[in-house]
Amino acid sequence: MHSPPAIIALVWGIVYLSCPPSSEAGREDWTADERLVYEQLTQQDCGVLTNLIPAQRLRRRITGGRKSSLMSQPWMAFLHIPSDMEMCRCGGALISERFVLTAAHCFKMCPRSREIKVWLGELDISSTSDCTTYNYQLVCAPPVEEFTIENWILHEEFNLFYPGYDIALIRLNKKVVFKDHIRPICLPLTDELLAFTLQLGKPYMAVGWGKTESSSFANSTMEVYINTEKCTDGRDTSYLCANGDYVDTCTGDSGGPLIWSTLFLGKARTVQFGVVSTGSQECGAGQKAYYMDVPTFVPWIIAKMAEFSDLKPNLLTLDANTV
Repeated sequence: MHSPPAIIALVWGIVYLSCPPSSEAGREDWTADERLVYEQLTQQDCGVLTNLIPAQRLRRRITGGRKSSLMSQPWMAFLHIPSDMEMCRCGGALISERFVLTAAHCFKMCPRSREIKVWLGELDISSTSDCTTYNYQLVCAPPVEEFTIENWILHEEFNLFYPGYDIALIRLNKKVVFKDHIRPICLPLTDELLAFTLQLGKPYMAVGWGKTESSSFANSTMEVYINTEKCTDGRDTSYLCANGDYVDTCTGDSGGPLIWSTLFLGKARTVQFGVVSTGSQECGAGQKAYYMDVPTFVPWIIAKMAEFSDLKPNLLTLDANTV
């Protein structure tokens, strides 16, 4: 499913001068607003499916992946960017009622990024309604909801011509009302989950609308399972690396989540551990793929959510760190 623009793969494949972000800052160093954001994130019923339609037996295989079933990825966000450029096709993940987590390069590479619309509750972008047949009956998801972007916040250290820090937050123009087909994913907030990605070989699922084996873009969200491995090319610990034997993410998956279901807050929940960043120019088996390690960036995510939230007045103006 992914490999953003060749220029990123080329430049980032040669230069590794950035330093890893600081590790978990420690909650004792958090501000009152950051603590409030943390509490809100742990109190929302994230990472759960409330009306899952069992997966259909027949699934179209793509780049070793499969088509998502109806309402099985309710946290997925499709960034609708008015451009024919492949690099401008991106995804993201809803992490709260106001914020979407995605990749920073999605904004820097797209000339019309200020016109981005965020679609939530989407499965098949080629169809006006998402439906499936279950028990001989037609079952349809509620309509897709469109949002505009009030703020987009890129990591301060992100540089298109250097690797790393390829992470960004989108503040939506209004609050999301959670429904069966639109729900937030969990962030890794416990010490155990923050250390989860240190264990190499863990299986994760990547989700997106990226290119398929036929080199065409998927209309429906697709899922692939990958295993992480040690980054052997000098990349720092803010990266997760993968070299799939049969699967890969590809162009169009940028910004999408790397997820896994695990025990969190007393039940099995889907947690986001990575953000699709970049990879080899060619997609498919044996190709390198790189993901931003979400646990590394949890302090930054919480800090920015606190800064750009409704907890404070007059924080809704663009600055040097917004595009």
